Amino acid sequence: MNTNLIIKPDKAVEAFYLFFIVHTLQIGAGLMGVPRVIFTESGADSWIAILLAGIYLHFVAWIMILILRKYDNADIIGIQCDVFGRWLGRTLGIVYVIYLFFILLTVIKNYIEVVQVFIFPEIPLWLMSGFLLSLMIYAVIGGFRVVVGTSFIFFLLTIWMVLTLAQPISYMDWDHFTPILHTGAYDLLKGAYKTAYSVLGLEILFFVYPYIKNKQNIALPVHAGLALTTFLILLVTVVSIGYFSPEQLKETVWATLSLFKIISYPIVERFDFIAIALWMMVIIPNIVLFCWALIQSLKRLFQLPEKPSLYGVALLLFGASILVEYRVHIDQLTDWTSTLGFWLVFVYPVILYPLVLIRKRFRKENSI
Repeated sequence: MNTNLIIKPDKAVEAFYLFFIVHTLQIGAGLMGVPRVIFTESGADSWIAILLAGIYLHFVAWIMILILRKYDNADIIGIQCDVFGRWLGRTLGIVYVIYLFFILLTVIKNYIEVVQVFIFPEIPLWLMSGFLLSLMIYAVIGGFRVVVGTSFIFFLLTIWMVLTLAQPISYMDWDHFTPILHTGAYDLLKGAYKTAYSVLGLEILFFVYPYIKNKQNIALPVHAGLALTTFLILLVTVVSIGYFSPEQLKETVWATLSLFKIISYPIVERFDFIAIALWMMVIIPNIVLFCWALIQSLKRLFQLPEKPSLYGVALLLFGASILVEYRVHIDQLTDWTSTLGFWLVFVYPVILYPLVLIRKRFRKENSI
């Protein structure tokens, strides 16, 4: 396996698009219920936990960029094989494949459950799953530029939904945030840890780096995307804490979506129905980007053709989405994926970077 990839110019994109790639991949299923998850651990000081998570997120992104800049045009699969050798590197690559598959499954399952609870209680699992997977296949077959275009277009089509939070903000009770700084450091760190599932997606940088033209300019759009992600999570959490009572928030599974229930307009009585339907445009970039990274990993590890791999992955996801039916199982799957993602995305790069430096120095000394 070659460490560095050779990418044709017509398949590469400008670094500017990393803003949309990183941000749209992080904002998805996790944002729907993140206020309750963080509030359960950190209480009224959840905003501090989110800021701590955001700061660490930028640190991890900086480490990832440093790792990638040690190579000309490598992805995480090639880097691991270069640092750890063929067999261990491939084994770690398989771990990434497993992680990508399960995070795809959790995104699909969480959105389907929301649709069943809020809009169509009787809709068959196979119908919603088949519809989402059809869109995924259509986009991924188009190639990397189509995948990036999906993120770009759907970001522009959905970012306006932030403005609809103005109505819930007007009903906020600021007494819900007192006493300030009452939560202990341990609980704040637990709250920051619980943010992990909502900000997974930064690892896409390890896969798309070879497809970026002006690699020297990647830092700004990546950090800008992370800053917007942190701001949106902070915003929906603060609004949820201020709007719901503490007891209500602990019982409200999808607090972010529940905020839309109070929004109404003269021509739209139930805006929450529209919001959940539009949320599919938030979910689709998640599914498409994670699937693209999964297919590319299979191609790099096992030299599998892209189209058969794509159809095979879609079939496995379709079967798994039907088998995982009940809420308790979805929660267990989400928790397991979140734990694996935490170690792969937020811990592993910090360990990998010094190993890359040692490997490069050892190779340099041997070449003298």
